[in-house]
Amino acid sequence: MFSSVQSKSAARLLTALYVPAVLSAALAVSSCRNHCGGTDTFIPAPPDWSDAAAWYISTPSGENTGNTASPAADIFYILPTCVWDWTTEDGQSCRYSDYTRTDHIEAFLPSVELAEDIFAQGQYGFYCPYYRQISLNVWMDGEAAVEELFPLSMEDVSAAFDYYLDNYNEGRPFVLAGFSQGGKAVVELVKHAPAEVLGRMVAAYAIGYRISDEEVEQYPQLHPATDSTGTGTIISYNSVASPEAACAVLSPSDFCINPVNWTTDAVPAALNDSVTVTVDTLNHLLIVDGLDPEAYFLPSLSPMFPLGNYHLQELTLYQEHLRRNTALRIGNFDLQQ
Repeated sequence: MFSSVQSKSAARLLTALYVPAVLSAALAVSSCRNHCGGTDTFIPAPPDWSDAAAWYISTPSGENTGNTASPAADIFYILPTCVWDWTTEDGQSCRYSDYTRTDHIEAFLPSVELAEDIFAQGQYGFYCPYYRQISLNVWMDGEAAVEELFPLSMEDVSAAFDYYLDNYNEGRPFVLAGFSQGGKAVVELVKHAPAEVLGRMVAAYAIGYRISDEEVEQYPQLHPATDSTGTGTIISYNSVASPEAACAVLSPSDFCINPVNWTTDAVPAALNDSVTVTVDTLNHLLIVDGLDPEAYFLPSLSPMFPLGNYHLQELTLYQEHLRRNTALRIGNFDLQQ
């Protein structure tokens, strides 16, 4: 039964993914106290997208599937925030990830592998660029810090997406997917992608991020999803136990879809035998009832994610629903061609 077994499993996954980051943050703070004295900052060199080390790429194996044909679609996945501020050997502080650092790649991999399992399912090409993401500390500093530093991250994502289209995609339909910081990047990609590119976009999953009425009005290519089958649409939601637990820099949003029943109304959907998920149509949040908030709470991250905020579980809670929905939308896109 999900309520006891899966909640414990999710809590263990949370510990595996984030406790090492919390410990590394403590070490980074200690290191900064010893070495940072000045205000010098370090910005890693832009990734070379022709370098295989700048990507996590997987494609369906002909040996395993018995099918050597090109996959029906690709997944272009954009990582969430996985690193903290760090300090170079000469004492410069850095607020961006660097794919040439082994510890950063190790921090990326749990999220990459989870997303690969959910979205690619061994059936689709999976392409994830190791862009220079802003650190968790930047997000904790608030909206102004994010908007100041994220444009460099977005430059990397845009360049990686262009490289993917020119060198890997081969004209296939694709799904954009991203979580948290990656969700923000997905929204920005859809805003600025050419019409001929968007014509091949099956759907965009901007999970754990917001979309505003003003953005939809300014960028009509943003089509918030309203059902389980629509193509060319963007999927967005933020999960909490109550509206008070919302994260200020990731919400409020003006759009929200329930990934359990794929509706935007307030009809509750059963995630399992004891957990229900309901769209709060006033605050455009997913209200999750039946989980123990304490099991998913990390005090070290409470400035961003207060008790009752389920941001860190946005993929794991709904992974089966996301897995089925990705395949459904890809199949529906194929039927429309």
